[in-house]
Amino acid sequence: MALNWDVVLAFYPDYTSQGLVSMVIYPDKTTPEQVAVSTLVRQACRHFALDQKALRNAAQFVSGKRNLVPLPLALSATFAPLKVHMPLVRGDAAYGYFRIQAIQKIEATERGSTVVLVNGVEVPLKLTQTAALAHTARALLFERAFWSRRVGENYVYGGRNLGV
Repeated sequence: MALNWDVVLAFYPDYTSQGLVSMVIYPDKTTPEQVAVSTLVRQACRHFALDQKALRNAAQFVSGKRNLVPLPLALSATFAPLKVHMPLVRGDAAYGYFRIQAIQKIEATERGSTVVLVNGVEVPLKLTQTAALAHTARALLFERAFWSRRVGENYVYGGRNLGV
């Protein structure tokens, strides 16, 4: 299983007839992968030569939180953690990661909200629209702080209106 991280738009846990799988969304298709979301996060960090522990420390410095850390994999690939379902079993993943540059909008629904990606795929979230936008804004802030230190200038790439 080799994912093309340069074009992945999102990956999130989902219950199917095969059990808990990770759904990976590409611009042209969605595929189930028989690995945990945490494994995909580890693989993505390894692919882009990032240290997960250092990311957690940097996130704590920027936002005061060590968990639910955004993934700034590359200049145009920062993934925000968003809650997609309630786990059925203790230890199951509940959060997926969505490329903030691929989020077209986040819409409020009766049961939470829905994230709409640029390829038209809609994924229901277990977060209110306000909470989902807050997670996305935190990811944008972290992206800016993370890349400003590495690029050496005030980095502004992903900051934009998410259709609200």
